[in-house]
Amino acid sequence: MKSLLITLLFPLILVGCQTTGVLLRDTPLNISETRKVIVSVVGEVRSISENGRELFSKYYDRRGNPIQNMDMAKERYYSHLIVLGDRRPYNISVDVLVEARDQDGGWDLVDHDDQKAAVLADKLKKALNQSRDSRNIIDDFRSF
Repeated sequence: MKSLLITLLFPLILVGCQTTGVLLRDTPLNISETRKVIVSVVGEVRSISENGRELFSKYYDRRGNPIQNMDMAKERYYSHLIVLGDRRPYNISVDVLVEARDQDGGWDLVDHDDQKAAVLADKLKKALNQSRDSRNIIDDFRSF
C-alpha cells in the first residue's frame, strides 16, 4: 500500500516543481545597473518590489504594443522579471504571463508565454553584454 501511494504521489510532486519562463545565468552587472538595463529593454515598469529585484512591466497586447484602452481589452500580457541570488553573478528569471478577462470583469492568469519570454531574455542578454564596457570596476566605490 505504501509503495502504491508513493508511486502515485511522486509524479504529482515533480509536476508541481516545473517552472516556466527563461533563466539568464551569471549576469555580470550589479543590482542597480541590472535594473537600469531591464528598464531600458522592457520600458517603464508598472511596479518594482521593495528590494528592487522583482519588476513587472506594463500591460501589452499579443503583438507587444501597449494597451491604450484597458476596458476594451479581452487579453493582456506582462513581463515578470526577478533578479536571483545574493551576490554577483546574478541570475535573472524572465517570464511572460497572459491574463484574460473573466465574466465578472476581473483578470485571471491563463497562460505563460515561453516563446515571448525567450525573445525578451535574448534582448536582455544582449543589452547586459553591451553595457559591460560602461560599468564601474568596483561596485558603488566612492573615495570621498
